[in-house]
Amino acid sequence: MLLEKIFNSKTQIILNKAMDSASARTDVIANNIANVDTPGFKRSELIFEEKLNQILDSQANTGNDKLRTTNKRHIQIGQAPMDLEGFEPEIRKLEDLSYRNDENNVDIDVENANMTKNKVFYDSMAQSMSNEIKLLRMAITGRG
Repeated sequence: MLLEKIFNSKTQIILNKAMDSASARTDVIANNIANVDTPGFKRSELIFEEKLNQILDSQANTGNDKLRTTNKRHIQIGQAPMDLEGFEPEIRKLEDLSYRNDENNVDIDVENANMTKNKVFYDSMAQSMSNEIKLLRMAITGRG
């Protein structure tokens, strides 16, 4: 039970979900880019951060906080609740207006910027996960 809490902490679960979502977002953006010239194609986007914030906000309002936090973005430590473990991002098709005559709403410049932003996000989550593992190794071995 103790090992489960250590290796499946809320932080690790969130970082894992964030990395999985960033990988899926890359696929969504790549699909948008691949269909930039397809008439009638509507771009999609992956919604992760919004949904995660909703879950974290709802948990913060339960009164079961283990640590006092000063910002709603602070992450509690401890075992992750069931609703976080089953949490999945949402892929949303954007049916907004298009400025093109072929009804396609993909802007290649926006998609390229989103791809770059997503890569930075993924890299930062990977670095955070690496730091979590280093902390565990240091706690287990007693060496840095």
